[in-house]
Amino acid sequence: MVSLREIAFDDAPSLYVLVSSDPQVTAHISPPPPSVQALHGFTSWAHRQRAEGKLLCYAVVPQGLQHAVGLFQIRKLQPGFSIAEWGFVLGSSFWGTGIFEEAAVLVADFAFETLGVHRLEARAVTTNARGNAALNKVGAKGEAVLRDALKRGTVLQPQYLWALRSIDWHERRAAMGSRFSPEALEKQIGDAIADARQRIASAAPPAASAQADAAMHPFFISNDPSIDQK
Repeated sequence: MVSLREIAFDDAPSLYVLVSSDPQVTAHISPPPPSVQALHGFTSWAHRQRAEGKLLCYAVVPQGLQHAVGLFQIRKLQPGFSIAEWGFVLGSSFWGTGIFEEAAVLVADFAFETLGVHRLEARAVTTNARGNAALNKVGAKGEAVLRDALKRGTVLQPQYLWALRSIDWHERRAAMGSRFSPEALEKQIGDAIADARQRIASAAPPAASAQADAAMHPFFISNDPSIDQK
């Protein structure tokens, strides 16, 4: 139902409409890049971070669309990616369609099988019921409450700390069958794609300057990036 690839500059308009400008989506995450130009700057930053071996940023692309409707990020917390953190965001049109779970399995498989991650952490604001439920659904375990962990404007919000270990993921993956029936969800996903297309077409986001001129815009979904922002 979904493909993951590196974020591209052409994803900026769809991400602006479906993520940055949707209050339902932005309510529980770090403030996202606020314009198409800022999203170009974020894309440049993400590409640089990947080239330096610090972070990966995947665009979530459902079958039937060409551009991103959400993002997954993995950033290194310990040398060699032995411990990493992931964050995710998905356009509200695709909530409840199974797209998140399909994408999360792909990201977790890559993290544990290719990057060699031993422990994959995540943070979610305590009031983010959907995000916390999603982490629980993929097998992550809640470990702590982080007080004043996310700053939004002048407000400091608590977050839950979740962890998914390699050994637990491999056991879960071995027992995991086909979790979703694409046939059963075909209409729901088709409606989500149609809604996304309509929103993108009608939004007419403001024109941005050339991609090369966009200033770097660091952004990590679940909290401010502590990695090199240059």
